[in-house]
Amino acid sequence: MGGSPRTVVTTGQPLPDLDWSGEMTTLTDSWPYLGPTYLGATEKAMPEARAWHTIATRARGELALLPGYVLDSAPAVDHEPRTYLGWRAPSGEEVCCGADADAGRSAEVDALGTDPFFPSLLLGSPLGYRSEIAYNFWTPTLMASMVNALVPAALEAGVKSIVAPWIPDRRGNEALVTALEDAGASSGFWGYEDHIPLDADSWEGHLAALPVKKKRRITADLRKAEASGLDVRRIDGEQIRPHASRIAELICLNREKNGAGEEPGHILGLITALLDEGADLRAYCGFDNDVLVAVGVTIRKGHRLFTKWAGFDYDAIGDRSGIYFVLVLDAPVRDAYAEGLRVVECGAGAHRAKTLRGAQSRAMTTALLVSDASLRPTIGRWLGDFSAGRRTAFGDEPERSVPVLNLIQPGSSDGGCCSTG
Repeated sequence: MGGSPRTVVTTGQPLPDLDWSGEMTTLTDSWPYLGPTYLGATEKAMPEARAWHTIATRARGELALLPGYVLDSAPAVDHEPRTYLGWRAPSGEEVCCGADADAGRSAEVDALGTDPFFPSLLLGSPLGYRSEIAYNFWTPTLMASMVNALVPAALEAGVKSIVAPWIPDRRGNEALVTALEDAGASSGFWGYEDHIPLDADSWEGHLAALPVKKKRRITADLRKAEASGLDVRRIDGEQIRPHASRIAELICLNREKNGAGEEPGHILGLITALLDEGADLRAYCGFDNDVLVAVGVTIRKGHRLFTKWAGFDYDAIGDRSGIYFVLVLDAPVRDAYAEGLRVVECGAGAHRAKTLRGAQSRAMTTALLVSDASLRPTIGRWLGDFSAGRRTAFGDEPERSVPVLNLIQPGSSDGGCCSTG
């Protein structure tokens, strides 16, 4: 009997039972933030986020996972659906790569209250800033079949809104956006993530191939970092564990400096879980008299290196040390070339500064669906306005006449407003 194997989609599921080595073989090309190791640590760090994953299986070993978490309230503004409509939290906390919101629009959104939005189903990795499906098989209808299953099931379970905040513009992901729109969601531009294809034959060849201005920026960073007097070195794997608490503290200091929020326990839990599973974790560290004052943390998976976290004690190193880019871009790219990797995934944050040093960009999309169909036109208009304002804030041409938002710049020339990934 011929024919293609049947795809089976189930919703509201726990994580698949895969350890890190299983992820390496089963979900080889997927982002580490979308796998059971990272997500399992997320669930321990965020017990308020109830796992509600959508899983597709086909033949033996064929798997697709769209992570999902039900939230009765948002633990941070990045997980708050109203944020993507122009709402500002009373605390003043900013989203990653935030933009000044229009006060009038924020008040309009606030006037709706929370009932139209919560409980909310956040699609993706809430601490990985990625809304995407991890999969090892493909059919033209895979993403649509998963969305078509999850939306009615989530609404029937009492979910009031479904938000996929960070869908990257990668091959195939347009099907995810389209499927959510077909189900009733609105979508709009969120920002950019950056990556560096390793097309040269070496780090030296990479530098030589860059335009003169970009090469000069990197050279200046290296010189300033050398002049800082810090002891810069890389530590790997279990060498990281004794420094894990300090690394988490530095990462949270960096986000706090730029108006964003993160809990040290979240970062520590993720780092510990990755180390426990034997993930290829590296920390690029700057020490001042044996005190860790600067760090960039990366994860290698397959042929890619992912720069995930950055943290700095600016009271110790100052705002213009140049150490940020040495730890989060230059040293990882140099080592990736030495190991024969194909790309360094730089993530979001400090977008303009990364592109000025040779990074390429992908747009990221936010999709938001509310259960109340009567509100969908208003939600679509607000999300569209916020999206267009963010495009202007990022330096893109406005798509239509909207209030111009000012991109909230990092607190120093050395860093981004969020973790780098």
